[in-house]
Amino acid sequence: MTPDHPLIHLLRAPTEATKTLSLREWSIAISAAREGHLLGRLGHLLGAPEVSAMLPEQVRNHTESANRVAASQHRNVRWEIEEIHRALNGKNIPFAILKGGAYIAMGYDAARGRTLSDIDIMVPHARIVEAERALIDNGWFPGKLNPYDQRYYRTWMHELPPLRHLERGTTLDVHHTIIPPTAAVKPDVNQLWAEAKPLAPYRDVFVLCPEDMVLHSATHLFHDGEMEHGLRDLIDMDSLIGEFARQADFWPKLNQRAVLLDLTRPLYYALQCRQHFLGVAAPEEILRSIGARQEFGGPSTQWILGQLITAIGAILHERPTLGIQFAKFMVFVRSHYLRMPMHLLAPHLLRKMLVPKQE
Repeated sequence: MTPDHPLIHLLRAPTEATKTLSLREWSIAISAAREGHLLGRLGHLLGAPEVSAMLPEQVRNHTESANRVAASQHRNVRWEIEEIHRALNGKNIPFAILKGGAYIAMGYDAARGRTLSDIDIMVPHARIVEAERALIDNGWFPGKLNPYDQRYYRTWMHELPPLRHLERGTTLDVHHTIIPPTAAVKPDVNQLWAEAKPLAPYRDVFVLCPEDMVLHSATHLFHDGEMEHGLRDLIDMDSLIGEFARQADFWPKLNQRAVLLDLTRPLYYALQCRQHFLGVAAPEEILRSIGARQEFGGPSTQWILGQLITAIGAILHERPTLGIQFAKFMVFVRSHYLRMPMHLLAPHLLRKMLVPKQE
C-alpha cells in the first residue's frame, strides 16, 4: 500500500496534489523533502508555470530557492568534470562519472532538481594509484584519517578515502568498482567498462550504460546503511527507468544485465520499493523472472523487504517509532554484513565502538 503522505502525493501527481493540500500538509511535505534531499526535485516538479501559479507564496519561496540551488550545483558539477578530466587526461587515465554527476552530465530527467554533496567517479583498478597522485597534484587531498581507516579504505573498500579540493571545497569519491571487493556479490567491473558510453565531447570520459546505471542506483541504495536519502534514490531510479524504458528492449536488457552482474537481488528490492512508494509496477514477466530465479518469495526476503521499506519511509514520520528505529538499525547491520565477511566485520565493528573517532 502506497504511504498516505503529502510528499508522496506530490511526487506521484504534483498537479493534482497541489490543488488539494492544506498549508499544514505543505509544511509536512516541505519538511520531509528537505530531510530526504528531495526539495530540489520537488522544486522541479512544481516549477511548471501552470503548477507554480497555484502554490501558496510560502511554498513558492521554498521551491524557487531550491531550483536556484540545483541550477548552481549543476554548473559546478560540469565545471568539476572538466577539472577532473584535465587532471587525469595528462596521465591518459579514463574515468566514468557515476550517480548524480552522470545524470547531470547526460542531461537525464533524473538530474532535474537533483542536488549532490560529492562527485563520484570510477577509474580502472590498475590505474587508481596514478589517478590519486594526479588528483593530488591538481589540488584534491584526502582528509585526516588514522592508519586503520586508511587501510580499511585501501584494502577492503571499493573506493579511495574521499578527496577534497583545497580551493573549491568540492568532494570527490574515486571508485574502482561499485561494491566492496569483500562483499559476497561481485559484479564484474570489466563488464561495466565494456558497456560504458563515452560522454561527449570527451573520448576518455564515460558514463555507465542505461541498464547498468539503473542497476548501480539500485545496488547503491540497497547496500548502503544510510537511508536518509533512500527515497531520493528511488526517485532517481524511477526517473531513469521512465526515460530508458522508451526503448522497447530496455526491460529484457536490464534483466540480462542483472543476471550477468549478479545484481538481481538489489534490482528486485528496488522494483518492489518503487511500486510501494510511487505506485509504478515493473512488467510482471520481469518480476516473475527475477523472483523465480532467486526464490524471492520466501519469508526471510519479504521480512528484509519490509525493513527496507520502513527505513526508506522514515523521513515521512515526524517522530520515528520504535519500529522505525529498529528497521533503520537492521538495515545498517545488514549493509555492513553485505560489505564484509563476518571474520572481518566483527573486529571492524568492535574497533569502531571502542576506539574514539579522530577529529
